[in-house]
Amino acid sequence: MLTLINQVMASVGTLLIFLQMLLICSDIAARFLFDRPISGVLEIVELTIVAIVFLMLPNSIATGALVRSDALFSALQRSRPAIARMMDLFFSLIGVLVLAAIAYGVWGKLTLAILRGHFTGNPGIFTAPIWPALLCIVIGSAWGAVNFGDKAVTLLFGQRGPNTGDPNVGH
Repeated sequence: MLTLINQVMASVGTLLIFLQMLLICSDIAARFLFDRPISGVLEIVELTIVAIVFLMLPNSIATGALVRSDALFSALQRSRPAIARMMDLFFSLIGVLVLAAIAYGVWGKLTLAILRGHFTGNPGIFTAPIWPALLCIVIGSAWGAVNFGDKAVTLLFGQRGPNTGDPNVGH
């Protein structure tokens, strides 16, 4: 189930990338062909970039694709695997805490944005609500914390279940 939800979230992020690319290309074409840019492209791109990052974060954690400097980690895995495992566990536990703190911290902003109708853009020209991007931050960071927690449990107690993926992917 963990893997399926990660893949669905990453797929939504990929779809947003595709739609963002279409929007940008359409804006360029409209500027070039008709001398009329599409209103709100900047605002939409800003919001979707944030959404994309947080929608793809959990799958990156689960598959070991999260960017990190691992020269020391790789060397330790070969020479001192127990120390490397402890480092990985520590990194995963810190990941749980940081992502849970982000989800908790953004939750208040999300509720205010919904209740008060916060938006980005210029009234009369283009406005877009910010709550969808904030919702992606809350969901992505909370689910990312779950993925780091799953990884920590695996490191502490052994192999994962059949549907959660390989704990050694990317290492």
